Amino acid sequence: PVKISSEFSELYEKAVSISLSSDGSFDFTVLPLVKLWGFGPEFNNSKIPSKEKINDIMHYTGINKLEFTDGYLSKLNKNVQIDFSAIAKGWGVDRVALFLNSQGFENYMVEIGGEIRIAGFNNLNSKWSLGISTPEDSATELYTTITVSDLAVATSGSYNNYFTLENTNYSHIINPKIGYPIKHDLVSATVVADDCATADAIATAVMVKGFNLGLEWINSLQDIECLLVKENDSGNYIAGKSSGFNY
Repeated sequence: PVKISSEFSELYEKAVSISLSSDGSFDFTVLPLVKLWGFGPEFNNSKIPSKEKINDIMHYTGINKLEFTDGYLSKLNKNVQIDFSAIAKGWGVDRVALFLNSQGFENYMVEIGGEIRIAGFNNLNSKWSLGISTPEDSATELYTTITVSDLAVATSGSYNNYFTLENTNYSHIINPKIGYPIKHDLVSATVVADDCATADAIATAVMVKGFNLGLEWINSLQDIECLLVKENDSGNYIAGKSSGFNY
């Protein structure tokens, strides 16, 4: 067992909570599968991994391979890896926002890598307008804009990190339950929540679930809203909003 800090404990418990709520669609032990598919730091997408290799690695993925008690974290399998990249940017945004709050700032926007937290009003004394990019690799146009205050916003997408082999695109977002990249028509998920770590992780989970299941799940949650964009067979974008998405 390893003694972990209070900050790590807080992030770990939030990540576990979202993983359980999402029925495992958000899984912070998925890094070995991400690496197997050639994503991650090395980024080497030369071939499709074998079913046997995927199954082998899945023996040590899943949050049930970890145990957290009284501030101590244990691996139940020595090969388990923790990777908070799908929640850490949002967490970082929240930490900066907490610092700004402590210094008496009432109006600000914090953004790290596209994950955003907003308080108060902008310099025109209006709510903040945020652009949602068109879900394309080198998008220069906005798909839409939303207007928010005192909320966090995070977007996840399958359109900006993928590789192509034999005319098939393989996304960097891995479905933890089957060990393969996601393969459905949902191309972008924008999530609005009270804090950015939650928005960040839930956006990833929704991308794993897909359009219909993702929307259904978000509608079952309190104080979480989403804008989902899918691409139909004709290449047109179709949006779906959760029941309370009115930004």
